[in-house]
Amino acid sequence: MKIMPSGTLKQIIRLDLEEKILNGSAILAAASVFMPWLSGEWLGSDNVVSFSGFSFYTSFLGFAIFLLQLGIVVITVVPLLGGPLLVKRRHKDSIRLLLSIQATILLLATLTVLTHITFDFAKMEVRYGIYIALITSLITLFEITVHYLGHRKMELQEVFHHPEETIDRERMEHMEHKEPLRYVPPPPPPPAPSEPEDHRRYP
Repeated sequence: MKIMPSGTLKQIIRLDLEEKILNGSAILAAASVFMPWLSGEWLGSDNVVSFSGFSFYTSFLGFAIFLLQLGIVVITVVPLLGGPLLVKRRHKDSIRLLLSIQATILLLATLTVLTHITFDFAKMEVRYGIYIALITSLITLFEITVHYLGHRKMELQEVFHHPEETIDRERMEHMEHKEPLRYVPPPPPPPAPSEPEDHRRYP
């Protein structure tokens, strides 16, 4: 039984390195919401409790972070699975950048809240889940920013590009691929004129 069509798998493999890192880190950031974000003895209880990103008082932030990271992946994966384009190609990088910025800001806000809680309750501590989420979110944001700036640079070059430059470049490339001219030596110089004979008669 095939889990994924071979064509889809090939398209995923053909994605450039930036896209693979971008989507991989977004998937890991979304999965880290299920990991422990806070744990310890809560409100004087002797039992150690653990809270994921979906629990505790910051659960709404964790849920929003999960949806934002999942949205970044869905925009890329759904067309590869044969689904429709959720956003236009020219707006793809802008929307993913906006989603990544929002997710990173919410993660920083959540980490700030959880850190303040550990100051008030000494037996509570921030766990590895939120750190994984923050690191992977920053990686996603970095890769999307690089991708976005690269596309913007190409668009600006196309806007300010003159067709004459393309014609000149094509001519130069055509000349480079032509067979080089053979060197033809110049003709030899004409012989020097001989000295005139002296026909005067001597006595």
